[in-house]
Amino acid sequence: MQVVIRQVHSEDASHLKPVIGKYAAPDPDDEDLVPPISANSHKSRAKMGLNHPQLARMLCPVKHLAEYSKDPQGTRKKLQSREIKMHALVWPAMVYSGTIPGEDFDHTQVQKGLLEGYLIE
Repeated sequence: MQVVIRQVHSEDASHLKPVIGKYAAPDPDDEDLVPPISANSHKSRAKMGLNHPQLARMLCPVKHLAEYSKDPQGTRKKLQSREIKMHALVWPAMVYSGTIPGEDFDHTQVQKGLLEGYLIE
């Protein structure tokens, strides 16, 4: 049973990878992710998640967005090295409203804009 579950999960993920750039872009009809994620390249996997500047911002814990905006490369390194921890108690920026995920976040009203990110709509 577990083998079948893993196969289905792998097949589902493999169908999403070629189009993740379109799903993650704020306005996919006008602009793709920069740098783009190539659907046919195994190297593109190395550019996903925290290795991609736009995707890393979406995954960044929302309380660290100000730091990410000031120093994207430094903050990505902290996320990759786990100096900044990503855990279930802190929501990622992508679940908050804003053309750029999380840009509307207000630390004094953390519920405002929660689950209103364009990826969730």
